[in-house]
Amino acid sequence: MTGASLTAFSAFAAAEELERALGCPFDPDTGMSLARGVRADDLEAEPTAAYEAAWAAGLHEHLVPVAEGGRLGSFESLLAVVRAASRRELAVSVGFGSTLLATAPVWTWGDDAQRRRVAELALGRAWGTAGISEEAAGSDLLATATRAAPTGDGFVLNGKKWLVGNGRRSSFATVLAASDPSFGLFLVDFEAVGGGAVRRLPKVPTHGLRGHDLSGFVLDDCRIGSGAMIGRPGRGVEMVTGMLQFTRTLVGGSSLGAADTALRIALRHARGRVLYGEPALALAPVRSLLARAFADLLIAECTGLAAARALDVARQRMALWSAVAKYVVPALCVDAVNACGEVLSARAYLREGVANGAFQKLVRDVAITPVFEGTQLVQLDTVRAQLVSGARRRAGGLRAEVPLPLLFGFGEPVTPVAPRDQRPSLTYGAADEVVDLLDEAVAALGDDQELFSLGHTLLKVRDETRETLRALGTARDSEAYEAARRHCLVHAGACCLHTWLRRRDALGGLAADRAWLSAALRRVVERLGFPAEPDREAEDRLVRRLEDLDDDDRAFSLVPLRLAPQYRGSAPGPVQAPSRPYPGRS
Repeated sequence: MTGASLTAFSAFAAAEELERALGCPFDPDTGMSLARGVRADDLEAEPTAAYEAAWAAGLHEHLVPVAEGGRLGSFESLLAVVRAASRRELAVSVGFGSTLLATAPVWTWGDDAQRRRVAELALGRAWGTAGISEEAAGSDLLATATRAAPTGDGFVLNGKKWLVGNGRRSSFATVLAASDPSFGLFLVDFEAVGGGAVRRLPKVPTHGLRGHDLSGFVLDDCRIGSGAMIGRPGRGVEMVTGMLQFTRTLVGGSSLGAADTALRIALRHARGRVLYGEPALALAPVRSLLARAFADLLIAECTGLAAARALDVARQRMALWSAVAKYVVPALCVDAVNACGEVLSARAYLREGVANGAFQKLVRDVAITPVFEGTQLVQLDTVRAQLVSGARRRAGGLRAEVPLPLLFGFGEPVTPVAPRDQRPSLTYGAADEVVDLLDEAVAALGDDQELFSLGHTLLKVRDETRETLRALGTARDSEAYEAARRHCLVHAGACCLHTWLRRRDALGGLAADRAWLSAALRRVVERLGFPAEPDREAEDRLVRRLEDLDDDDRAFSLVPLRLAPQYRGSAPGPVQAPSRPYPGRS
């Protein structure tokens, strides 16, 4: 794919368009530049210029489905858009993500009037907030204390929502509240209810994402009409659980974008930093750190892309797959960012110098992504519960329903499905094509004994994990959570294998290079606790791929989007190749 545009792969056309509109993040004069982000972060201020640039580029239009007048045609496309924005400023992508969390239940369960109003607000650049979190309740939705008392013509809301995104600046909210016959979800238009019924809470100081409005609000005898209830009475918890399948998948886009920028900063520094008479990139430990970070990013990408595409073509599996993706993708991206910090060494901590000191901000910002939309323990508990439930249903045998060529057809167009036309399921149905069909994928590696052995390890762990969960049943002990963790890693490794088998010919370039798969499977197997000798040749090839992608203004990805042209001014950019070759480079 080198030198060609990926716009032929329709799912990524919008991301390439956004890249062109936003410009290079290393250019200090762009609205979403890394330098502007650092300055705003130092002041703990909202990155106003970045928000304005995002709106001007139409980022908010991707939060509204095509059926409602927006540009959201596929979630695979939205993941790529989020990733592009997050290469520059996570506070922006997280702020828009909070609006998505507020809009998702309206697109899925709202009536015509609710969808029209929310589309009008979102397309008019209004912020939304999801009024779910409460200080005492945490992740326990059933502990929600906010109350919606019925009146003759609607409801009166009383309660406090805290640690919610866009809490102070939002124009509307979707609020979870206890009601009759059970919990309900309500659309609150703050303009319509008036200021006296809503009291905004102060922004909560945070270590990272300082520019994000993480705050809350208090509802005090807030009167809303009967038309404010979303969906059927008593289904609030069910709807919140369903909408999290969308947002916890898309959090991965923020993580991937941050990892891309971290890797780019570290690579450019290593190419330009001279140590012991040669570029730091010539040092074997530096090259290994970069290669392994890149491998982690690619594992996360395969997992995240499959989950996002499943929102388009296999939503019935997302009760499980979204939790797996939420556990895997942010965690691997954080690991990749930390490895880049080792490459930068002391400069990773400076608020000046390399990339205008952006790396230290990026580390703090990306650290929260494993916590958003449910912590890692919450995701493991979801995975555990889903797999235990599925094990009971697997006894009679299940047939695969989701074709792998469709699920892993990254970039290929799919028929847009409006959220309301295919609602989330509370269970995954017990069939898990990604892991169930791993046997065939491993068998296809038979001619490559190294890869076959790595794949066979995944099969062994998969079978052991299933047996462990079957024996433990509903127990919530450390062994059950460890089994859930291992399942997530097997799923990630399987996603890499399926991507290799299904898309390498279509995507070409890096995707067709065995090196990435060798390094990726080794990283997965190592995390499963098995020894895996490093593939030094593969690592060296991955570093050369990184250099080529950076020089060609491409994303660090198996589907390398064309990025905005590189800024070649005083901010760190690519350097001239050294006069003598790196080890292993011709």
